[in-house]
Amino acid sequence: MENRPRGNSTVLAAETASPGIDARLAASLQRIDLDAARRKYYEQDEFIVLENLVPREVIDLWELELEALKPQIHRNFIPKHKKGGSVDYGTVAQLAPSMTSVYHSAALQKALSQIADASMKECPESDPHRCALYAYTEAGDHIGFHYDTSYYKDRRWTVLVGFIDESSSKLVCHLHTRNKGHAVEKLELKIKPGTVVLFNGDKVWHAVTPTAEGERRFIISMQYVTNGEMNPFMRFVSNMKDSIAYFGLKKVFLGGGQRQQPSTSPRPGPNQPAARSNGNGKG
Repeated sequence: MENRPRGNSTVLAAETASPGIDARLAASLQRIDLDAARRKYYEQDEFIVLENLVPREVIDLWELELEALKPQIHRNFIPKHKKGGSVDYGTVAQLAPSMTSVYHSAALQKALSQIADASMKECPESDPHRCALYAYTEAGDHIGFHYDTSYYKDRRWTVLVGFIDESSSKLVCHLHTRNKGHAVEKLELKIKPGTVVLFNGDKVWHAVTPTAEGERRFIISMQYVTNGEMNPFMRFVSNMKDSIAYFGLKKVFLGGGQRQQPSTSPRPGPNQPAARSNGNGKG
């Protein structure tokens, strides 16, 4: 795939879901009972697994685009907490547009909003986590238990999409950890290609167990919000966290030659009016 500069035409393409991918997702979503999914989501304290939601032909496109992303993976190691690699939204949008097409899918956003019973919208363009690739490709790659704490002024959701999993690694989730009087429910999950996991990042205590020698695991992480505003101090905290734990100082603070300047307005969700906002964050 051609490594193009991020001119205006590239940005426009990155911000628009492919009609073919959006149509495939819309067809896949028709088999889901959204009312039943909403009930289960809230029964599990804002957590749900949607099996085989992203069609196999879309995953096949991702596999082709992965080769262009591999040289862009930024690896990091935080003792006793995290080891692995990641690629930020700006780079993914440039080199793997079928991945960001899923993020921008109006059909997907509408369904997720119905399940969460909230007016979800995309994170601001300046947020490198809005649609990112996570890579676990070396022995011991993992992430310790954490919440995806929202630095925005309202709620934020994490959406994980299974991509490639040739590993013994698992997503471990503890539900109801902040519900007094409710027993904590512990889950260990293998996220198969195309499976979507949706949860409120402030409520689910989760981790990824270590990979073994010769294993690999790639996953797409997407973030949605109700309000893209963030105060300047929390934006600085968020950027520092992103630079140290995920994408590197150059990518977060200087753009790495690919990141756009922060936008003053995040993209609205399906049928939602645009809101004035600015922000960036990842828990």
